[in-house]
Amino acid sequence: MYSPNKNNLADNQPYKIYEIKKTNQESIPGYLVVSTAKLNVETEEENSSRNLTQITHREFFNTNRGEAEFSTENMIKKITKNLESSSEPEIIINIHGYSSTPSDTEIGCRNIYDYINTNIQQPNKYVFIGYRWPSENPVQTDESGSFIQKVINSFSSLPILLAINLGLGLTISILSTISLLFFNFYKNINISIFTISLILSGIVSSTIFTLILLRLSTYFRDIYRASNYGVIDLIELLRQLDYNVKLPPHKRIKLSFIGHSMGCFVVTNVIRILSDIFDVKSINKKPDSDIGNVFRLGRLVLVAADIPVESILPGRANFLRSSLRRCEEAYVFCNEGDLALRFTSTAANYFSFPARTRISGYRLGNITVKHFNNKKDSVGHIPRYGVINLVKQDYEQACRFDNPYKYLEIRSSNSEHRSLQEISQISEQEIQPADLFSYFDCTDYKDERSKQVGIVSCAIKKPAINFGDYIFLTWAFIQKSINSRDPQGVDTHTGYFEGNFSQKAIYELAFLGFDSFLESLLIEGEETEKIQAFSEKCQEKQIQVILSPQLYQQKAQE
Repeated sequence: MYSPNKNNLADNQPYKIYEIKKTNQESIPGYLVVSTAKLNVETEEENSSRNLTQITHREFFNTNRGEAEFSTENMIKKITKNLESSSEPEIIINIHGYSSTPSDTEIGCRNIYDYINTNIQQPNKYVFIGYRWPSENPVQTDESGSFIQKVINSFSSLPILLAINLGLGLTISILSTISLLFFNFYKNINISIFTISLILSGIVSSTIFTLILLRLSTYFRDIYRASNYGVIDLIELLRQLDYNVKLPPHKRIKLSFIGHSMGCFVVTNVIRILSDIFDVKSINKKPDSDIGNVFRLGRLVLVAADIPVESILPGRANFLRSSLRRCEEAYVFCNEGDLALRFTSTAANYFSFPARTRISGYRLGNITVKHFNNKKDSVGHIPRYGVINLVKQDYEQACRFDNPYKYLEIRSSNSEHRSLQEISQISEQEIQPADLFSYFDCTDYKDERSKQVGIVSCAIKKPAINFGDYIFLTWAFIQKSINSRDPQGVDTHTGYFEGNFSQKAIYELAFLGFDSFLESLLIEGEETEKIQAFSEKCQEKQIQVILSPQLYQQKAQE
């Protein structure tokens, strides 16, 4: 059996580790792990002898000491020591999404680090790791060059056949246009041949230009990097820790994740690979949370998840079902109006995702609480907020939660919507993948930071966001992109990390778990039941919540 060692690590160097500067001696230890894979394969060799990573915000990290002290091997030892010295060790890993720049990752990593050290403050328990895989921003200057250089590269890297077709198409289009105008003006002869040539050449040219635009979007290039660099390099980090950490019997390191956008794709694939398919408990479909020698899967928080909605449906096509059972708690933060997922991701995945209908091609980050009774219903009901699947027969009985799959749907308008029960045949005789998650539908979410509009949409409180509403939402998104402080602007994809309540929920669910998160919401002396107080808080914020009965039935009865 292959065992990692320091020579393997030094030779391959799949990542570099930077320590986050502590705010005080009692701070939770934090690290930034950066994959050394390059954006373009051609630059791998010419940069092999250089420092393969560059920290933009050096004031966040300890980078000014000796190179030997901050070698990957020594940083692994440092993380190992932190874990071994803890009585209840936990690692929380945050993973960014598509088109994230190094600066975005570093600032996001530091924001989480500052939040947990201000609000959680348990330095002897947690180790925080921000993980950066090689993502490329379409417009900003990076290893691929400026935007102009990226456009030039897109044309110069065209396969010969496509380049020839593009050249011929443009030439024929120009000649046909000139001939069409010339003969139409002077000769008045039959010009159908020129019209047909112009149409055909236009189709060929526009098709190739579409491929160039898809390349310039960097979406598929990021998918490749996430699959072949992001996933593999993170697994290598965990493998090194699993090999180096020495714990007494029956002691495990809880491993939790926060994934955003395409980072959710990285997270879920890492969990799939970490799950031991030869484990007897997995074969019997009763897997526990233990993986490897020292790890135990803890909490999984998916924010604006850029993965198929298929991941919560039953059936052979769901490739995550068995591995997700291993997580102790799992959450989805979603939004009907997420423009990046609704349009960009859905359009890009149209070419690759094996779906027969448009509704099946939507992403998990667009899943919503059901507002329509059936697919023919075009009216729908006004959203109600709080914990939607909370059931109480009378006041003397404890809380009970109905199955989440009954309350979920995918929709894009009043006329296009399907509940999970309409998309797939679901049996009540067994646990459904959708029931393993708890859902925070933030479509109408408002809080102190955005009183005029919503945090991740315009918060119009309608059964569905329709065409006209999407126009206004797109304009609000553009306003936010131009001026991040515009009170009318809306960040539909990453706004979750800006809202006070949503930020608290994401970070504290990942670090503390649901029960401790509820305790943090209670006012001293208040006698209201935990779940009821939580539901009232969500009603105030206009968030719809569906809780997993598999995880919280016992908590609600306590």
